[in-house]
Amino acid sequence: HNVFSLVPPAPDLLALPHPLPPLPLCQAVGPPPPRGPMSIKHGEPRSVREVVCARSEDEVAQVGTRACALGDSVRIVGRLKTVLSVESVVLEDEGSEVEVDVSLSNPCRFKQGRQYQFIGELEDRRNSLGGGGAADATPILVARIARDVTGLDMALYRAGLKAQERCLREIEERSSGGR
Repeated sequence: HNVFSLVPPAPDLLALPHPLPPLPLCQAVGPPPPRGPMSIKHGEPRSVREVVCARSEDEVAQVGTRACALGDSVRIVGRLKTVLSVESVVLEDEGSEVEVDVSLSNPCRFKQGRQYQFIGELEDRRNSLGGGGAADATPILVARIARDVTGLDMALYRAGLKAQERCLREIEERSSGGR
């Protein structure tokens, strides 16, 4: 016996009258895509220490280009020190700690002591690490991507970032020097 013979044939959907004319195949449905610069940033590689020292945009202009500003898209790597809640963890690296809001990132079973990479934006929100005053508060990284990178050779990772930064600086100097 054929199991499929018990299923009645499906009506021909294309033969039914449609109240709306069909859309052309190349027409997008929904809101138009954002125009201008990319709406989602790739996340500049930064250390936890640089993130903790994030400043307002005015202060960054005075300090230099390597300083982080609130609103920046950053990528950080460190060891998970504490899971504060299902939406918040504390990451540490080289003696500095930062709170990470993971409510927007992919669901992950965070394990204390493992190494993670987070990509997201810095926000000025009250966090669990500050002592209560505005001067004690550090920015929170609102992560949209979280991944376990346990086993990553951090010394080699940092050396690679320094080499990349040096190379990009040389390219920028050449392009600005030739004008």
